[in-house]
Amino acid sequence: MDIQSIKVDLIHWLTELQDRTILEQLQAFKNRQEEGISDAHKALLDERIAFYQKDPDSVLDLDDVMKDLEKEL
Repeated sequence: MDIQSIKVDLIHWLTELQDRTILEQLQAFKNRQEEGISDAHKALLDERIAFYQKDPDSVLDLDDVMKDLEKEL
């Protein structure tokens, strides 16, 4: 299904939707999307990117970490 078809499908679904809770959750999601990322989150991401760029070999692979945790449990 292409993006336009998805949009049309969602529009039709929304026009029929009567569940206030779902509508409020969708509105909250929309508001969060419009706000974007906070300055604090941007700063944290910039810091972590700089750390990685300085020494890419010093980071751990998530799959390796998960395997190690599974072994310990």
